[in-house]
Amino acid sequence: MSLAIGIGAFGGGLWLLVESVEGLVKSLRAWALAAGLSGVMVGALVLGFDVESTAAGIAATLDDLPGTALGVSVGAAIFLVTVGLGGAAVIAPFRMRPPTALLSAAGVATAMSIALAADGELSRLDGGLLLAAFFPLVAAVVLGRRKSEQETEERPERPQLLAVKVVAGIIGLVVGAELLVFGTERVVAELGLSETLFGLLVVAAAVSFEEVVLEALPAFRGFPELSVGNALGTLVFLLTGSLGVIVLARPVAVPDSVVSYHLPALAASVLLAGTLLARGRLGRVEGAVLLGAYAAYVGGAVLT
Repeated sequence: MSLAIGIGAFGGGLWLLVESVEGLVKSLRAWALAAGLSGVMVGALVLGFDVESTAAGIAATLDDLPGTALGVSVGAAIFLVTVGLGGAAVIAPFRMRPPTALLSAAGVATAMSIALAADGELSRLDGGLLLAAFFPLVAAVVLGRRKSEQETEERPERPQLLAVKVVAGIIGLVVGAELLVFGTERVVAELGLSETLFGLLVVAAAVSFEEVVLEALPAFRGFPELSVGNALGTLVFLLTGSLGVIVLARPVAVPDSVVSYHLPALAASVLLAGTLLARGRLGRVEGAVLLGAYAAYVGGAVLT
């Protein structure tokens, strides 16, 4: 019964997180397009704000679940650039070279988060540095955008009642995050699983599922700039702004397995995805390589 309650709470919390943010994301996307932002900028700066992961991470670190707190940042970042981009390429191969500024921001965010976590602890000072780095990275992306980009969609009207949707979304995020963390604790305790492994694999994939959909669907509909912008923008947000806020809420002890395995896997995943994207094309072969890389990561995590 306790396991069933845990699974139910985990699933219910995940559903509430996704539903709470979905309407907010749609409204912000419509507002940004109406303001004249390009597709890749909308993907990077609007769809890239993965606030449900941040809410789950804060709840996890306050409840002393470091694996789950790192899972919604490190684990989710690995999932997005491998399964997200790889799945999008397998479904709908595309040609698109992201702006150099966006690729560079993703690389800097990855390197900085790994460097600060490598000593086995993320302190509040580290959190402040990560959060502070987020804003100049976003500014660099905005200033370095391609001036030649042309928007392919008609500008929608600005959405109404945005403030009301923001408040409702925040309430849903808080409740959903608490349910997800409660469910995680129950499942880990009942099944005797490693909280670090569960957080970095299961929780990371669960909270990132919506982002993967947001990567695959635009590519399928002929707007790969949204897919790539979302993947890289979310990566920057997760590893700087989101992780910084989580650590500021409470310092996170980084398990040895994360330092020795998951952080190098993050570096390898981002390097692989960035190299493939810099070529200007993601076909089915490249997509399969990214999916295979995630499968290898999961296999290695289970074995170690």
